[in-house]
Amino acid sequence: MCTAIIAVAGPVPHASAAPAAHPRFLITAGTASMGISVVEVGDDGALSTVPGSPFPTGFGILSLVVAPDGRTVYVPHAGDLGVTGFRLDDAGALHPIPGANITLDGPPTSAVLAPDGSHLFVVVGGLPGHVESFAVAPSGALTPTGAPPVTVDGLSAVAMARVDPSGRFLRVAPYIGNTMSNFAIGPDGALTPIGVTSVELGPIAPGFTPDGRYLYESNEFGFDLSGFAVGADGRVTPTPGSPYPTGGVPHGAVVSADGHRLYVPNAVGRSIAGFDVRPDGALTPLPGSPYAAPAATMPGQVALDPDGRHLYLVDVLTAHITNMVHTYLIGHDGRLTPSGRPPLDTGVVMSDGPVVALTP
Repeated sequence: MCTAIIAVAGPVPHASAAPAAHPRFLITAGTASMGISVVEVGDDGALSTVPGSPFPTGFGILSLVVAPDGRTVYVPHAGDLGVTGFRLDDAGALHPIPGANITLDGPPTSAVLAPDGSHLFVVVGGLPGHVESFAVAPSGALTPTGAPPVTVDGLSAVAMARVDPSGRFLRVAPYIGNTMSNFAIGPDGALTPIGVTSVELGPIAPGFTPDGRYLYESNEFGFDLSGFAVGADGRVTPTPGSPYPTGGVPHGAVVSADGHRLYVPNAVGRSIAGFDVRPDGALTPLPGSPYAAPAATMPGQVALDPDGRHLYLVDVLTAHITNMVHTYLIGHDGRLTPSGRPPLDTGVVMSDGPVVALTP
């Protein structure tokens, strides 16, 4: 990583070198392989495997979340009804956090954090499912808030969740059905239902613009994205032209740091769809969209480097068996082109759901 060097006239007594830049890591969980892959991301976008990766965890991971500190990671594993917290060290190794291994009364399918990292919300699958809330200690340990669980609308055996960037609202998509459950978040982590929103069939992994004004829901059975404007009270209204066709089965939308572009992998369709986000929240396709994914792969999730120049695509399934990370360059007009770098093997199998995260 680069360190700034300043030239001065003459010696400076007791001067110390500028601190090294914080390393960035791409973290990917394997739904079918009981492991978490950690890859270091270089300043030029190059990827390198962290020694010891993949790191062991429970079976059936459908979600992964990184805290704002960039060093605390929570992973729900449905196979043994648990959630485990890890600390990420400067070398990229994961270490279990004491007090951050909890067991639930059903299979956890999604875990999301409040933007300030103070609370963790866990969706527990069922017919219907429910959401439980936990307070996060400075150490990363978890304790129940004591707030009663809230019920999720629909058949939420594999529901996925997101917290608005404001930290005031929680959205849960049940997948089996065509609704999204909405909740207000209290200061103590308690959840209050604020209604159910109709979307297209097979909703998964809600995504937001960084300012929280717009929300986009991937509809796997609808082959499109539902767009919504978010009101001050948390209620949502469709954006102009919604829903927006993606050219395949969308698998979770990600918006750029400046809020101007949106990318979504098409798990069936072997492509990545790209859109301009208009001032009113409407989406218009980027030049050349959708962009082809590598052969013999099923695109799973994308992550955007804060540098605005690189996009990383992780397979959900691949003929290679273990999933690969593919690097794309982002043009000035948002167009994606392969970087020419060889894909990197994560060492994990089947990365399904929102199981990819890039540390700050």
